[in-house]
Amino acid sequence: MTVTAPTVSAPPSVRNLREWLIALAQSLGGCGLGLLIFLIVFGSLLMEFDDDPPGALVALSAADALLGALVTLVIGPLRFLRPGRLHSVLHLTVAMTAGLSTFALVASAIALYRLGTRRRPWLDGLAILLVTVASLLTLGIDASVRGEVDALLLVTTVGVMIVAALVPLLIGHVVGTRHELVATLRDRAASADRERETAQRERETAQRERETAEREAAALVRERDAETARVRAEERAALARDMHDSISHHLAAIAMHAGAMSYREDLAPEDLRRSAATVREAAQQANGELRTVLMTLRTADGDAPLATAPTLTEIIERARADGQDVQLTWQGIEPDDLTGRDRGTVVTLARILTEITANAAKHAPGAPLRVTLSRDDEHLVLTARNPLSATAAGATISTGHGLLGVQERVRLLGGDARCGADGGTFEVEAWMPW
Repeated sequence: MTVTAPTVSAPPSVRNLREWLIALAQSLGGCGLGLLIFLIVFGSLLMEFDDDPPGALVALSAADALLGALVTLVIGPLRFLRPGRLHSVLHLTVAMTAGLSTFALVASAIALYRLGTRRRPWLDGLAILLVTVASLLTLGIDASVRGEVDALLLVTTVGVMIVAALVPLLIGHVVGTRHELVATLRDRAASADRERETAQRERETAQRERETAEREAAALVRERDAETARVRAEERAALARDMHDSISHHLAAIAMHAGAMSYREDLAPEDLRRSAATVREAAQQANGELRTVLMTLRTADGDAPLATAPTLTEIIERARADGQDVQLTWQGIEPDDLTGRDRGTVVTLARILTEITANAAKHAPGAPLRVTLSRDDEHLVLTARNPLSATAAGATISTGHGLLGVQERVRLLGGDARCGADGGTFEVEAWMPW
């Protein structure tokens, strides 16, 4: 068990009127009670010697009164001393007078009480020793004056003095312990209040940080959603530009055939020419209006022409020329099968293949890329796989917008796409109706 040193309490303030009234009460009360005890002892002396005590005993009584009055008057103001060396010396001196003066018994008891409140065992032992020595000295002088020594009376008197000195010391110990306990409890309560306030402030700070983090996360989500919407809109615009060229081609063909119909001979020439001219003019007007509207979607000059089936092979060859290890495998389908399909399918495949090769070159440079184009009864599936490159992936910043555009493009054709890591391989799979 750890024993802590007693705390040193602060002395009363000398500017406090109430404390001075207490000091005055201690001095005056000590004087009154001390005088009463002195008169009782001196009266018993007079009765013992029939009102004619020896001069030496009278002189001792006079010294008793003077010493007692002096220490009793100063015991009150001594309460303002700060606990320390001077406090100990003066109160030990006053406590010692209990063995020298009956007048000083009350003041000595107060001094012993104050020493007890400090709860210093060595002070207690020294006080008892001084009281015992002073009592033996006084009893020795008294015995030498009387000319007789009563050993039993001597031992009894010393024992009574020791017990009498222990009583205020123990009371001081109890009061000092209580004061320290109360002070400790107050300190703990104050510490608990401070900790509670600190915890409350920390909770409030954490709440504010959490709210800030939530707002930032919400802002990031909104920014991501806005960016996603922008990428989807750009991909839709790109698809619309691609389809514009295809539709223009078909409209131009309609205009050409309608123009040829105006020269057929099996109908009335006038009616045939009038109907054919109407078709041709309507097709040409639609073609012009569609081109005028959709040309506003073009944001860059020099757009590449629409992709065809050979374009897929050209994309692979360009990637190989740039140093990539790329291989395209056809399963269940030939390049010629794409010729008769909707031009949007070929354009989408070309855009997806371009994005896949660029993505592999950026995130897994030098790794082999295997692309498979397969077909079943209902779907056309493009699958691309390349080994993951942790170093390159960690060093390259990617927004994922290219793959998002791939997904958006195939969804516009009625299909879907997915991408992600599977073990040590990164895989992209896109499928669309056939």
